[in-house]
Amino acid sequence: MSSLPHPTRYSGRLARKGVLVEETYRVFAHWDLGMSLRENISRIRATNPIGATNQAWLREVTATLSNRFSSGDPVGPLVTLAKGGLAMDTWKFCLLWHLGSTDGLYADFATGFLFPKLEQEVAVFTTDDVLPFVHDLVARDAFGQPLSEYGVRRLARDLLRMACEFGLLRGTSRREVAHPAIPDDAILYALHDLQGAASSVHQIMDSARWRLFLLGPAQVEQDVLHLHQFRRLHYQRAGSIRELSLPHANLMAFAQALVA
Repeated sequence: MSSLPHPTRYSGRLARKGVLVEETYRVFAHWDLGMSLRENISRIRATNPIGATNQAWLREVTATLSNRFSSGDPVGPLVTLAKGGLAMDTWKFCLLWHLGSTDGLYADFATGFLFPKLEQEVAVFTTDDVLPFVHDLVARDAFGQPLSEYGVRRLARDLLRMACEFGLLRGTSRREVAHPAIPDDAILYALHDLQGAASSVHQIMDSARWRLFLLGPAQVEQDVLHLHQFRRLHYQRAGSIRELSLPHANLMAFAQALVA
């Protein structure tokens, strides 16, 4: 199975602040792709186009976004979709896909903890269930410093909360698997992104990055066959031979067409 990109940052701060889906969408709707990340952050802080209620919260939001998007895949497609008014319920899954390249902590949690548990038919999670996962990260020195027992527990709770923000889990003290339907356009977003890096259809379909959506290869193929049925792409399989043709040459071209 194709591996995930390898984000180097395991940031407890990003988990504490959460996904900030709506705030990120509003910021990206006012983003200038002709400017650098630092220039955009400075402009957002100076003009507050997102209508933050106070400067303290505006600084928290922009600091978190500056940290989250300082590495990883280019944000251009996400910005294009936000500026074009793509529905939030679809856009948040495109944001989730992006986190696979920029947020090592959440990517590890979703692909290395949640997805395997679902394969084992675990459907309910508590903070205590996540503690061994966080302890293992601390033992690997993923954060570059030790965490207190309170810090470990808080991080486990924050990771579950992030999954709830994407709609993958629901509940409070007991988080249940929600099994959300991933929007077709988010599946196409992921396919166009993988197309740029994969050398074969097999690598696209079996990529471990689909685990961010809590999808395994069989479910991915079902979703692709659904899109083929509705003529949004072309997919054929004969034994071990697979053929996939996407409607656009790259991810940015797809994003631009989606909101044209």
